Amino acid sequence: MASLAGKSIIITGGGSGIGRAAAELLGQAGAAVTVADLDIAGGNATVAAVTAGGKGRAQFVRTDVSKEADVEALVAAAVSSYGRLDGAINSAGVVQHWKPMHELSAAQWDFVVNINLRGMFFCLKHQVAAMLATGGGSIVAISSLSALMTFGYDAEYCASKAGVTGLVRAAARDYAARGIRINAVLPGATSTPLVERAIKNKPADLGNLTLPNGRMAEPAEIARVAIFLISDDASYVNGASLPVDAALSIT
Repeated sequence: MASLAGKSIIITGGGSGIGRAAAELLGQAGAAVTVADLDIAGGNATVAAVTAGGKGRAQFVRTDVSKEADVEALVAAAVSSYGRLDGAINSAGVVQHWKPMHELSAAQWDFVVNINLRGMFFCLKHQVAAMLATGGGSIVAISSLSALMTFGYDAEYCASKAGVTGLVRAAARDYAARGIRINAVLPGATSTPLVERAIKNKPADLGNLTLPNGRMAEPAEIARVAIFLISDDASYVNGASLPVDAALSIT
């Protein structure tokens, strides 16, 4: 993989799960990581993990991605500390309420869409602006297989993730000539705290998900794909939404 040493990279949702795994791997590669999350303890723990090996640098910025001012401040902090912004992996997100669509309240719909889609828009908007100032960069949106398929009682989640796919495609086309690549990763079932809580709370009548290879992905298995996409090894990949799901979406 092309060197990421010294690159300034933002990780949203970096306090746990895929975001933390990505931050740790980037730290091992010598990157300068700005970790964003609402979870202060989790974010600081990720910073400690990134810097433990002595290769990576890291800072934590508490961020609510559904608030534009927070995202603008996050990007400004990355540029202030490390001089520029070279890449971002946007992993912050929430899951569905496990309700049929006709039972969803407007507040429940807004909660999911405001974080998963509106928040992604804010991240792309301000990350792109910072990258334009220094000649380019690469962004990866951590979306979901739910952009392509439903698992039941997840209308608001599917809609938000399908929206991310459209946002990524449009933004990738708009900024391709200006040196910015924007792609999405669509994880299947992944063993993160967020997913494990979601599975625990799902309605009994949905049954169990059958996984083609018999197991969920580990966060690092998804993070490695995201890191490949932000690296120069993926220099001709732009506007893609890549399922990383062990063939779940084709069974």
